[in-house]
Amino acid sequence: MRQSIALFSALVLLGGVSEAKALEITPTTDAVALLNALVPNQSRFTSISASYTTGSSAQVGTYTGFTSPPVTIGNGVVLSTGQASHVTPSQPPGPFGTDFGGGSTTEVDAYAAGKVANWIGSHDVAVLTLRFTLAQPAAISFNFILGSQEYPGYVNVFMDAAYAFLDGQQIIFDPANNVVQVGSSFSSLLSTADTNTIFSSPQGLLSTLTTTSGELSAGTHTISFEIADTNDWLLDTAIFLSDFQTTDLYGADACTGPQCNVPEPASSVLLGVGLAALGLTRRQRRLS
Repeated sequence: MRQSIALFSALVLLGGVSEAKALEITPTTDAVALLNALVPNQSRFTSISASYTTGSSAQVGTYTGFTSPPVTIGNGVVLSTGQASHVTPSQPPGPFGTDFGGGSTTEVDAYAAGKVANWIGSHDVAVLTLRFTLAQPAAISFNFILGSQEYPGYVNVFMDAAYAFLDGQQIIFDPANNVVQVGSSFSSLLSTADTNTIFSSPQGLLSTLTTTSGELSAGTHTISFEIADTNDWLLDTAIFLSDFQTTDLYGADACTGPQCNVPEPASSVLLGVGLAALGLTRRQRRLS
């Protein structure tokens, strides 16, 4: 046993065994840092930029290390109705919340009534907007997780919700086609066993979801990711966003820039096989 422990320690010191990294939040409103965290492959767009347009600077940041099972997601951006840095397990357990005194947005106010359960008004909304250009038609996709301390005690009163308005149309839903919100979404997708965040039992979060848009036309588009307190300013909720990319409607990567006009390896192989077969046929004809 002592030899095993010593060997493991030596491997860690030599880099032979990688230690799991805890979730790390870096609060920032820097547009480049947010873009690099959320869009790892920007070459797939003709152009793309990010801007944090609404909310306190403490409500947004980048994150790494959301890697401890059972719920995991790639590195990206976190938006919170409170302080983004307060979602790590290092925070004291129990309900927390920050009242920034922030308001709503016109798009949330126009959309939420009748779609978010018991919605009266939204507060402390944080908004991250991407503006991107496609060289040819393609869909976009991204992964996300929603966690909240509104669960389980306040799901029938304060249904905090997350939105993504793509060219003005709300596009993120749970599998039941409802707005992603505390309560109705959590009823079928809840995990209270998360080991990465403060949203562990009795609080909870959603298992990772992926949203894929319909096909977008070539040209410039905008998408605004928004997280909102519902009916109060406390008991915070956060959304983790990862891997924003172009994709086809079947979930495969789709490249839309000028760098994409190169035959894929599989296509090149098929072309080579076809030319080889043609050459063999011609040779056989000459020999006959």
